[in-house]
Amino acid sequence: MNAVWKNSKADGRARLVLLAIADHQGEIGAWPSISTLAKMVNSSERSVQRDIQHLQAIGELRVEVQNAPTKTQYKSNLYWVTLPGVTESQSGVTDSAVRGDTVVVQNLNRTITEPSKAQTEKLFDEFWTSYPRKLDKAKAFRAFRSALKRAKFEDILAGVIVYRNDPKRDPDFTKYPATWLNNDAWENAATTPEARAGIEARREKELKASNEYLNQMKELEKNSAPPPADIRKRLGL
Repeated sequence: MNAVWKNSKADGRARLVLLAIADHQGEIGAWPSISTLAKMVNSSERSVQRDIQHLQAIGELRVEVQNAPTKTQYKSNLYWVTLPGVTESQSGVTDSAVRGDTVVVQNLNRTITEPSKAQTEKLFDEFWTSYPRKLDKAKAFRAFRSALKRAKFEDILAGVIVYRNDPKRDPDFTKYPATWLNNDAWENAATTPEARAGIEARREKELKASNEYLNQMKELEKNSAPPPADIRKRLGL
């Protein structure tokens, strides 16, 4: 996100969309759905799609279209923020393949693997403990592994907590865990007043941290020693 604040030429809502994608980006790119981005920037999905096209046109975003396992399933595209300040490990993806609920992303030099089974199981245990209806654990685990490719664990867990604590949720009609995960139902948490307040607080915190970072860079630049006179002359300074 600091790279976006510092180097992006985008403005307005397009800049917010790029920040939202950067917030999701990890070693294998970013997988937010259009609906998630629309909620984050408080705009329509069509507007977000136009912003993504604009960001591609100005060279600040690369999009790899992901084919779903079947025609009836939807899979979020893979996004890469292409700005100075984004590390090399976050670029250079050349190919991707979808096999069932497993995504294999090929890098120029290596294959990027998913988190280890032990790590995934540890996260799943936390999800399972929090989820209000514990049925079909094996199916839920497979759906959970797939969900981790589309969202951050923190967002999934936050959605679970909101769903579990919803006073309108009928225990007799609580969704099976696998169904909840396959429907990306954690995104519904973003529509609650509590979640919106949390998102706004998080944005303010990130904006403050980014501004502090930029101010630190400006101070370092201002206080750095000037180059010797002969070098300054050659550079026309």
